[in-house]
Amino acid sequence: MGFKSSHNHNYMTTRMDRRSRATCRLQHVVLAVLVCIGVSNHFIPRAFAQAKLSEGTAPAIPRIHRTELLNGLRVLAIEKPGEMAVINLLVKAGSFADPRDKAGLASLTAQSVCFANAKVPLQRWKDELEFLGARIEIHLTTDSTVFQAQVPLSNVEAVLALFARLIVQPVYTQEGLDRIKCELRTSKMTLSEAHALARFHLGELVFGQTGCARAEWGTQESVNALRIADLEAFHQAYYLPNNTALIVVGGPPLDRLGDLVREKFGSWVKANLQPTEPAVAPMPARSVVRVIDRKTSSDAIILVGHSAPARQTPDFFALTLANTVLGGLGKASRLEQALAKQNIPHQALGSGLEFKQSCGWFQVSAQAPLSAVPAAFAAILESIEDMKTRPISETELNQAKSTLLTSHRTNLETETGLADQVTAIELFDLARDFLSGFPLRVEQVSAERVQEAAKNYLSSTQISGVVVGESQTVKAGLAEFRSFEISERQESVAKPASAN
Repeated sequence: MGFKSSHNHNYMTTRMDRRSRATCRLQHVVLAVLVCIGVSNHFIPRAFAQAKLSEGTAPAIPRIHRTELLNGLRVLAIEKPGEMAVINLLVKAGSFADPRDKAGLASLTAQSVCFANAKVPLQRWKDELEFLGARIEIHLTTDSTVFQAQVPLSNVEAVLALFARLIVQPVYTQEGLDRIKCELRTSKMTLSEAHALARFHLGELVFGQTGCARAEWGTQESVNALRIADLEAFHQAYYLPNNTALIVVGGPPLDRLGDLVREKFGSWVKANLQPTEPAVAPMPARSVVRVIDRKTSSDAIILVGHSAPARQTPDFFALTLANTVLGGLGKASRLEQALAKQNIPHQALGSGLEFKQSCGWFQVSAQAPLSAVPAAFAAILESIEDMKTRPISETELNQAKSTLLTSHRTNLETETGLADQVTAIELFDLARDFLSGFPLRVEQVSAERVQEAAKNYLSSTQISGVVVGESQTVKAGLAEFRSFEISERQESVAKPASAN
């Protein structure tokens, strides 16, 4: 079983995005091949960088068939010929619904539904998945929990029955809960832990004490304190048919699918939903750069960012294009040009936007030698400001549009890509013609509109940052940035408990 951070959306991915999703990846030993459980931004609209430009014929836009059961469960289906189907069961609650003193509850609830559930003991769960040829992942964001199954078409009915057995009314076991906690305690972050640290602490700086700042997986202390009663309360509050949607791509004929869903989920009882307070990211009185002391590398990781508008913003396309011009055109991006012009050594440079319901943020990331941190930091800020002052050229605009449209086409080609996009449409209540209207909406954005979005939403002053590296050298170099408050944390203190 493993935490996996993965992304795949109409919203293209940046190099920074691909790195940040890797930093949240925690590997476990149970069902590692058959099942991946993930803290993920899988269904978050993202503005991309470094997407490969390619030409191709746009695939036909599939029709989304919608229906709703009497208990409020919404079903969205796309007919797609093939041997495989993808089923996404979307619960519209994620880590933002965690109580303040119970960080990680949404994550632990989702894991326990699968791995601490008396209705399907662990060995039986493994055997069933192997027999069905199915792969199941759980993706958690601040906004949602998604149980995703990739399954042969002939076994869709069996997987729907498995989902209903697990999710509608789980019976949690103490033995299973203890096992999950033990695996969390012994887990290790893989790939770049420095990026995980930077992302964790930038979240604290950007979002303050709001729920947006809490790690989706919680901390060792908060997770250890959670009890079966907490899981039951969270499930009772949010795992409701009228707070859930079932997305099926490539499944059986629609009339047969409707019968199956009513048979498996029709007895699920609806209830009133608990209102949640919207998160408002605090505006910092002063921009802060937090230095995390790490002496194990001659390089430093730089991550700067600030809050971003909700996904429902009418400026989604314009701001996405602005971010792509900034960090998404490879060597032609504004960031790459700025650092190359000054001969600043660097790697892994990119920008990203994560659009959410209330916890979205904008980020720029880079890796640079310790001696180059001040110059790289200054060039990043200058590049952001440059987006607001220097007009977007026709070449930049066309390249950015091509990048977005290429990724959009790619995501329409697979069952998983389609399912993820339809999941986002449902989660964020997007326009019904979002898939078919995407190319036109991109093409209609003018260069002036892109720059206006940059002026309205990107900032080089109301921004915070984290630098992971040898602190004495980093702090000395950053001393010239007098508009920033420079603070320091030792790595042993700064590390999120879940990464220990």
